[in-house]
Amino acid sequence: MAEEWSVVDLSRVVYSSGKVFDGLSTGRLDTENFLADGSLEGIASRADLALLEDLRDAASFIIGNADRGVDANFVKALNATITRSGALHPGRLRTASQRIGVATQHGRHEPKALTDDELQTLIESASASDDVLEAAVDLFVAVAKAQPFEDGNKRTAIFAANALLIKGSDVILTIPVSEDDPTVASSFNEALARAYVFDDPDDVKAMLRSRGLVSRTA
Repeated sequence: MAEEWSVVDLSRVVYSSGKVFDGLSTGRLDTENFLADGSLEGIASRADLALLEDLRDAASFIIGNADRGVDANFVKALNATITRSGALHPGRLRTASQRIGVATQHGRHEPKALTDDELQTLIESASASDDVLEAAVDLFVAVAKAQPFEDGNKRTAIFAANALLIKGSDVILTIPVSEDDPTVASSFNEALARAYVFDDPDDVKAMLRSRGLVSRTA
């Protein structure tokens, strides 16, 4: 099944993650056109272009490496791809001494820094469900919450989740967003913040199941 996928099939993943996590200004159709043929028509800024290039390459990475298991080495290589243009140390796990965390509306979230072995254990545990859709949702939330890297954690998490899906389904996991209703993205971010700070992932997982899981042809 993986051989039949193209980066255009993941356009909604690229668009939604760029929009919600990094303030992408380029619209969904222009994002799809960029992925399809490299068109720069409608690309809003150089920053958008750099972001879209990284996300395109992340999509290409998970398709091109579909025969690999989603393990710690895979996720580190994915992060190196997805943060290539912006991070000082793409693919490197953060350390405790760096004190890297994320500010949320519910307070600061600074989880324990992970070793390679701890990242591997987290991935194995989060993706253990026999239901690949549930495994993808669980993996996204677990990696995003763990914040294992210096940068690009949520983007890495959503593409890692889709790496599971392209091997076992015709479904993609997108980030809930609407060009007409900004409250969709803000509700998602609030639910994700609750998962971070209060260890309460129920709302964000429910939102991902109901609004994030879509057919790749939708």
